[in-house]
Amino acid sequence: MRWERDAVGGLAGFGFYLPEKVVPIRELAKKAGVHKMVVHFAGARTVREAGDDEYPSDMALKASRRALADAGISPDEIDLIIYCGAGLPDYVIPQTAGHLQRALGAQNAFTFDLVQGCSGMLSALQAAQAYFALDETINTILLASGDKWSQFTRHHVADSVFFGDGGGAVVVSRKSRDFVPLAFNIITDGTYYDLWRIEAGGTRHPISPEALRKGLHLYDCYDKGTAHGIFRDIYVPTIVRCVQGALNKCGLLPREVAYFDMVNANLKVLEVVAEALGIPLRRTSAKYLIQYGHFGSHDIFFNLDMARREGRIKKGDTVVLQSTGVGFTWASAVLRY
Repeated sequence: MRWERDAVGGLAGFGFYLPEKVVPIRELAKKAGVHKMVVHFAGARTVREAGDDEYPSDMALKASRRALADAGISPDEIDLIIYCGAGLPDYVIPQTAGHLQRALGAQNAFTFDLVQGCSGMLSALQAAQAYFALDETINTILLASGDKWSQFTRHHVADSVFFGDGGGAVVVSRKSRDFVPLAFNIITDGTYYDLWRIEAGGTRHPISPEALRKGLHLYDCYDKGTAHGIFRDIYVPTIVRCVQGALNKCGLLPREVAYFDMVNANLKVLEVVAEALGIPLRRTSAKYLIQYGHFGSHDIFFNLDMARREGRIKKGDTVVLQSTGVGFTWASAVLRY
C-alpha cells in the first residue's frame, strides 16, 4: 500500500513532567461553582498544579531532557525543535523554542513555535513528517510542550473542561520504526475560532487595570450559547469524521485499531466517540483520562507512553491519536507500532 511505502520516521523517545501537587477535580469544581454533573461527565478525578516558580518552559525543558534520555541521544543530535504548548507561554514574545535550544545545548537545531491549542503536538508531528520529506539532512526532531493552566484559568476550569499543569516531549527520528505515522487528518472550522479565548493581552484588547479587574486576562468561553448549542452538536460527529478520514487514508477500519488514544478532556465524549467507531472502551485511553485529567497538547502522547509501558500495545499494532484544539481544530493520526 502507498502509506507503507511513504511512512518515514517514528517516535524514538518520550518524556513527561507532572508537578507533585495533586488537586481533586471536585475541589476545583466547588471553588468555581461548577455543577457536580459536569464533574461526572468530565470523568477525571485529579489534575496537577505547578509551583509558583514553575513556568511552561521549565516543565517543557524537564520533559525534553527525559525524552532525550529515553531515546538515548544527546542534544547536539537534534536538528529541529518545535515548541507546541497549548496555553500561554512564558512570554507572548519571544518564541519559547529558542529558549529550549539554548537550555538543552542543542546548538545544531533550528527552532520555531507551533500554535494549535491542544492539538498542537499532534499537528507538530505532521510537520515533522513534512520536514523529513523536504530535507534529507534532518534526522532528529524534538517536539516539546509545557502548560500552566492554573495561572490563567478560574480554578483550572474553562467552561466545562478542567485543566492541569505539566510538560511533555517526544523525539521523532527518521531512523525509528516505532510508532510510525501512517496518515493524518486535520479539520479546522474557523466559524468557532474564538469561542474559547483570552480576551485581553493582544493588540485588540491590551492589558489594563480594567481588563484585570474584569478577569479578561483569563481563559474562558465567551459565547456559552453557541458552545452548548450548535458547536456541541457538531463536536462529536466531527471527531468521528476526523478519525474515519485518517483511517480511510491508509485503508484501515476502526475494528483494526488496537488502541484509541484521545485527548483527556471529557470521559463522556470519549465513550460516545468510541461507541460510534465501534472500539471497545477497554482499548482506549479512558483509564489515563480518569487518573490524570487534561494537561495540554502532550497528554495523548503521555497516554501512548503509558500504554506502551504497561504492555497494552504490541509491535505491529495500529494506534489512533485524536485531539482537539481551540481555533477550532480536530486532529487525528494513525500510527503503526
